[in-house]
Amino acid sequence: MKRRNRLYLLALLSCISAGIAWADGLDLSGLRPGAYRSIVASWDFWWDRYVDPQAATSGSVKPDAQVPFPGTWKSFSPTGGASFGYATLHLRLRGLDPREEWALKLGSVLSAARLFVNGVEVLSFGRTGTDAESEQPDWGSRVVGFSPDRQGTADLVLYISNFHDREGGTTAPILVGDRDALVAAQGGLKLFEVFVLGALSVMGLYFLFLFFFRPQDRSSLYFALLCLSLALRSLCYDEYFILDLLPNLSWLWLFRLGYLMFALPVLFLLGVIYSLYPKQFTRPAFIVAALLCLAYAVAFATLPTVTASRMLLGFQLITLVAGSYVCVTLLRAMFGRKAGSILLTAGFFVLFGAAVHDILVAAGKMRGLFVVQYGLLAFLFSMSVVITRSFAASFSRAEALSAELVRTNRALKRFVPEEFLGKLGKSSIEQVALGDHAAMEMTVMFADIRQFSRISEGLSAEDNFRFLNQYLARMGPAVRDHGGFVDKYIGDGIMALFPGSPADALDCALEMQRRLRAYNELRAASGAPAIRTGIGIHTGLLMLGTIGENERMDGTVISDAVNIASRIEGLTKEFSIGLAVSGRILESLPDRSSHSTRYLGKVGIRGKREPVPVYEVFDEDPEPLKSRKSAVCVHFEKALDAFYCQDYPAALALLNRVEAELPSDEACAHYTRIVRKLNMA
Repeated sequence: MKRRNRLYLLALLSCISAGIAWADGLDLSGLRPGAYRSIVASWDFWWDRYVDPQAATSGSVKPDAQVPFPGTWKSFSPTGGASFGYATLHLRLRGLDPREEWALKLGSVLSAARLFVNGVEVLSFGRTGTDAESEQPDWGSRVVGFSPDRQGTADLVLYISNFHDREGGTTAPILVGDRDALVAAQGGLKLFEVFVLGALSVMGLYFLFLFFFRPQDRSSLYFALLCLSLALRSLCYDEYFILDLLPNLSWLWLFRLGYLMFALPVLFLLGVIYSLYPKQFTRPAFIVAALLCLAYAVAFATLPTVTASRMLLGFQLITLVAGSYVCVTLLRAMFGRKAGSILLTAGFFVLFGAAVHDILVAAGKMRGLFVVQYGLLAFLFSMSVVITRSFAASFSRAEALSAELVRTNRALKRFVPEEFLGKLGKSSIEQVALGDHAAMEMTVMFADIRQFSRISEGLSAEDNFRFLNQYLARMGPAVRDHGGFVDKYIGDGIMALFPGSPADALDCALEMQRRLRAYNELRAASGAPAIRTGIGIHTGLLMLGTIGENERMDGTVISDAVNIASRIEGLTKEFSIGLAVSGRILESLPDRSSHSTRYLGKVGIRGKREPVPVYEVFDEDPEPLKSRKSAVCVHFEKALDAFYCQDYPAALALLNRVEAELPSDEACAHYTRIVRKLNMA
């Protein structure tokens, strides 16, 4: 009797505090068509009994108490806080227009429920029972229509049982109103959930792709997982949109998935904050929090539903502690003037407030819908702005660094030819290592200014550099124009390599002679003396590579072909000619007759057993000299052939004839004397 009086007193106080007189039910006479409202009233309550709807409506069976509902029965069950059991609730709705179509909207009732209106069952969630074996739990959110009687009243009788969750009843508001309005409201809520789902999913995938392209940025990964997990969570509660997508999904899977989406988002959120502010959010704190989240996630996914649901309160407390620590972390980051911390702190406070609200709703301390996904939108917006600003700054820095890198590479190409790197199989100078090398057939060209020492004696150091740069500015482009590249500058000389045909090197040399002639014309106009050059060309197998030591290395070419080309260039001084090539160069030409050449003889090279045949190419000589050289070429070649056959008298006679036929041109006479010296001494 004392227990019954205590229940009555509790229910009476609840009704007085709510300002509701429950004796005559809930008056809805002010509810107009097209509108709806929440049912906040005190219901007749029978504990551990399923009262027949007619008996509950007629009043023939007196209730155990009057209780406020929606709510959980943990606070008003006769056993003083029982979680498990079953009950009957009754409420009379008055003042409804019997000509209109009315409806009720019920959210989840823990764990199973049946709803009767005027004695007719109109809705069920699962199967109510009297113990865990007979009960079949179910969650959902549904709109069901009903018709009041002629007096405009509707008696609601609700059977509820709970043997699978931590407490029974419901925290979701029950709505009553115009049928079309409630259907539209439910559709609007589902549409908004779809919008939230889409926004979170798209944002999650976006940040996931950011992580794939920039895996060192862990905040993108954590934030992507946070968005995707909360997107999945938004399907599991309120309007239970996941049941529209998967109508055969069992309650057990829905329970575990929903509870799992409590633990994982907390873990991912902590990961976001830790990766953004590792100095403010210490590593030990993150590891401890992450392990706790993972432990609860495993528990929610594996333990019996009753045990898992009872553990939720402990996890909620841990979440509050972790959220408070995050607030402190963000405030420290904000006072430390960390980039984006102000906006991120504001967004997190909104999210944290929404999370606290959901915890209170889940604990039965408040009525309402879960709103953490809406709070996430505020946090998502702030996070997006912060990351967008971060990426914009990164792009600006990347553009600046890219421009600087382009300038640096352009500058490095002046010292290390890009073609040299390409032959080593490297795309960047930073990939070059000491000892890298490659072997290939290439043509080598040496070009040198004659009597440069005499020219430079009358010039200052500044004028010397200016003169050399003016000269090289004309010769270097000629090399590149013919498919070659300058390997190095050796004082006043040029060493160039031609990966293509040897004809490219020969054409380049002739072009260099033409450019030199034009340059001499400019020098003559300013009163400067003309300059002469000698060019030697040979082709063969080269070894390109790097030499030196780790802190200082250089690219070089090692080959007999280099030595021969250098030796041939030296012969141009002795013969007072402009261009000499090896026999291999002429042999490789597709049309040798298109060039004016003459045989100079075979030149011995240090370290080579066989002498190398050398030819002069005088296409660019002045026309009178060019004609005279052409006239004696036949006799000269015969003389040299006789010499190599050791027919010295015949060779000498032919050389005398060559010299006799040559005019007194200094170059030709010098040429003859040198040949005689080399071949007859």
